[in-house]
Amino acid sequence: MNDSKEFANFDVLFDQFGSGNEPWRFFVSLGILVVGLIVVEILFRFIKKHIRKYMEEKGLSPEDWKIPSILSPLRLIFIALLLWMAESAVIIPVGLVQLIHGIEALLVALSVVLISFHLIGMLDRLTSSLPQKIQEGFPEPTVSRLKSILRVSVLIMVGAAFVYTQRTLFPEWLWKYAWWRYLLIIIIINLVFLLIRISEKFLSGMLIDLKDQEEKIRTRFVLQATVWPIRLLLITVAVYAFKEILPLPDSIERIAEGATGLLTTLAIVIFLYRLVDLIAHELVRVAQKPDNLMDQTFVQMVRVFARMIVIIVGSIYIIRALTGKPLSALLAGLGIGGLAVALASQDTLKNFFGSIMIMLDKPFDVGQRITVEGVDGVVENIGFRSTRVRTLTGHLVTMPNEKMATSKIENIGRRPSIRRLTNITITYDTPPDKVERAVEIIRGILENHEGMHPDFPPRVYFNEFNDASLNIMMIYWYFPPNYWDFIDFSQRMNLQIMRSFEAEGIEFAFPTTTTYLAQDERRPLHIRFSGDEALSTPNTEDQEPGESQG
Repeated sequence: MNDSKEFANFDVLFDQFGSGNEPWRFFVSLGILVVGLIVVEILFRFIKKHIRKYMEEKGLSPEDWKIPSILSPLRLIFIALLLWMAESAVIIPVGLVQLIHGIEALLVALSVVLISFHLIGMLDRLTSSLPQKIQEGFPEPTVSRLKSILRVSVLIMVGAAFVYTQRTLFPEWLWKYAWWRYLLIIIIINLVFLLIRISEKFLSGMLIDLKDQEEKIRTRFVLQATVWPIRLLLITVAVYAFKEILPLPDSIERIAEGATGLLTTLAIVIFLYRLVDLIAHELVRVAQKPDNLMDQTFVQMVRVFARMIVIIVGSIYIIRALTGKPLSALLAGLGIGGLAVALASQDTLKNFFGSIMIMLDKPFDVGQRITVEGVDGVVENIGFRSTRVRTLTGHLVTMPNEKMATSKIENIGRRPSIRRLTNITITYDTPPDKVERAVEIIRGILENHEGMHPDFPPRVYFNEFNDASLNIMMIYWYFPPNYWDFIDFSQRMNLQIMRSFEAEGIEFAFPTTTTYLAQDERRPLHIRFSGDEALSTPNTEDQEPGESQG
């Protein structure tokens, strides 16, 4: 309502301004501005050129002294003068006169500030031209501090002068109170600024001292978490003091109250957010112990989860500080919204809780070989949503954690040893003594073999009559479960068995079917006729030429 009223007042002023002036007045005023700006630009370029030329003739560097740059603020004074001259050519209502005078005063104030800052910046050149003894009394930190004080003083004085001369442009409530209230506010602001600087130097000094002390790492985490909260709390004190010293209108007082609540909440949220690093550090120390129940991935998950909780709860209180609504209403709204989000992200939540179960139960760790759902590979990463497995063929398989938590997992990486169970087959015509000798050979080769554990001796037995062979079962265990060392040992053992069997005349069997069509020395061929007369196949080498066999 107030804004629309102000706009209506401006409309009335512009209507009065347009109806109270003849056209020639507008053209004269516009001509003064345009011609004046052109003349000012030409004049300043001419002065800048001759000043630079003069300084170069004197052997001075214009860039070091920055004399030509002082002309830019002077332009603002001439523009304000042009506005005043153009103003005199037209008839302006009182309200617009106050606004134009405010713009002119603002241009002059900015010009004074820029010129003052330029002169203050030349203090370095001034101190360097003083005698050496005097320079020793003004070290560089002292000069820098003096320059900062002078700049702040210029801003305060120019700002106070502008506000005092243009009182009609500011709200009426600013002039209701005595000057000492504003002075007290300025003192409090400067005091808060000083306390912020002191606390920063104190905390930074302590952090540097504690940087290399491992036993003080908890203190360092707490100090790091308090840097920004201290700043925000000191600013909150300044805002609260401003609100208490100056009884403000209701609208501004509500804004100040909201600002104090917001800053306090932000300070607490930032402190808790940074303090999560201390919790994560303690969990890392626990995870590094041999008998721990956690790993580094679980620590990272706890850190992220804790920060999410801090952000969510902090956001609720920040919204409460900004809106002023009761906490119960916000929680009710968030409950409905949370239900909608939960329904829309059921799979994500399942995977998230599945990852938590994997971290707590620890069926496998990163770097271990597992088989699950037909996938055989090495675990590369356990994330919030999925687990990545690199198969033995080099492919990367991503499996949802919800499925990993409910599937049957075979953890090959946690086996204490590698067991080999194999069958060595020899031919059926091997005599019993040679079968027994084959078993002795294998047992001798495996006796006290590489990678043998005393509790797991090798086992060798003649255990089966197969369809086409005699079977010798061989079992041994290899410690530790290094796969490639096991393969190398198995190769050497296989070659040794082959050479020993060859030396003993023991033949390996393979699936065959033998049909005897002719006699040999061990298996003569017998043919039986209806008369039950057995005939033997005569040796053809004893027959005379031309005789036939009956």
